[in-house]
Amino acid sequence: MLAFFKINDPLRLIILLFLMIIIRLPIWIGDIPLLSDEIHWFTLGDKLAEGNSMYVDVWDNIAPLSAGVYWVIASWFGTSQAVFFGFAAFLTLIQSYLFNLMMNRSEAYKQKTFIPGLMYLLFSNISYDFMTLSPTLISLTFLLFGLRNLLRMERTDVEQSILNTGIFFGLASLAYMPSFSFLLMGIFALATFRVSSFNRLFLAFVGFTIVWGGYLVYLYYIDGLEEFANLCILAIPNLEHNFQLTWEQMLMLSVIPAFILLMGMFKTFSYNAFINSQQNIQQLMLIWVITATLSIVFSSFTISYQLILYVPALSFFSAHQLLIIRKRLMAEITLWSYSLLFLALMIGTAFDVLPKKIESPYQNAWAIEVPDLNEYGDKMLVFGLDYKYYKDHNLATPYLNYNVSRQFFKKIDNYDEIRTIYNAFEKDMPDVIVDTNGDGQKLLDYITIIQKQYEKVVLDNGLVIFSKRK
Repeated sequence: MLAFFKINDPLRLIILLFLMIIIRLPIWIGDIPLLSDEIHWFTLGDKLAEGNSMYVDVWDNIAPLSAGVYWVIASWFGTSQAVFFGFAAFLTLIQSYLFNLMMNRSEAYKQKTFIPGLMYLLFSNISYDFMTLSPTLISLTFLLFGLRNLLRMERTDVEQSILNTGIFFGLASLAYMPSFSFLLMGIFALATFRVSSFNRLFLAFVGFTIVWGGYLVYLYYIDGLEEFANLCILAIPNLEHNFQLTWEQMLMLSVIPAFILLMGMFKTFSYNAFINSQQNIQQLMLIWVITATLSIVFSSFTISYQLILYVPALSFFSAHQLLIIRKRLMAEITLWSYSLLFLALMIGTAFDVLPKKIESPYQNAWAIEVPDLNEYGDKMLVFGLDYKYYKDHNLATPYLNYNVSRQFFKKIDNYDEIRTIYNAFEKDMPDVIVDTNGDGQKLLDYITIIQKQYEKVVLDNGLVIFSKRK
């Protein structure tokens, strides 16, 4: 297989498409539970498709560009796991081709080859939640375009490339806000390897500002600037870190990729026949690894699809490793060993086919053991961090993300806040309120005029809900 992809032929992209289908088919047709975050994105898209505005009518701190993608999909295609899998597969294929193209045009390797694209596609399947349309995957598309501009700078207009780099990193952060750290990576890389002029470096910040400035002007126009600042910026210090996967579970999923990455880096940096431009690219991809780590550490939540940010660096160094190995048989064995390792990891964790006493790391992230609440109505409000209860239900009121909404619920002794919450309920009254932490009861105790419209119900599993009186 390695010899086949050593030839840099665009038709190899068709083979990558069939390879991706073969790898992902067990996940696509398997009975894999929805992720709680997938239900979050479905609910958000459906709410926006009703004509509501992000941050004004829907309280959530998800990045605006990703919210826009979910809105478009919900409006045109509907929200389902199959639809998200389809769009994610399309983006992955585009990213694989783009990554391969930029590496060949920048002459990052000794020869032009399709192996970087092959490795990118393979490593895009390490974790099964890489296969859904997460904000991180959407953001990664723009990060790759930004990386492409960094690499092509010597062959095009320098100022325009720097400006475009800032624009694409700005778009990336509009899709996944922790990607802001890649702007700093880009500026550092430019200052270290490419550009010494401060005025030229400033162009990257100008490009970033154009993107965010344009969006902030739009928010000002729809009277959503204050809400955006409250939900996405000022709320950060008060956010409770949402561990959908613990650090131990993240480590479980990271061991094999980290081993492959270290092997590739060791092989690459111990090889002494690279020219200066190739060494610069290698150092840039090392910085990419550090930046991806920082973006995960400083995120307000922890889940495995964030690890997809490592795929470009993982693909880059492993492709170098395979091309450096002189013995063809050894290179083939290495490729197949890596492929079988990550396939075993992906299938084993997705279908919970693991040794005894080892649970799938997705146990806390899956939307499982969801009680059937359809008899209580369609419109729902959940007090708690788990979105699984919104499965087969629509959001009532703007309060989708409890992590950002709870800081306002804590101010219910303030008349203005009570009035705001009351108006939100009056405008879009829930049929059922799911109270996982007791905060729903506290809120209703303060706003008795709303409390009188609900009846408290304790389910067999101990879950407390408030059902709207008929």
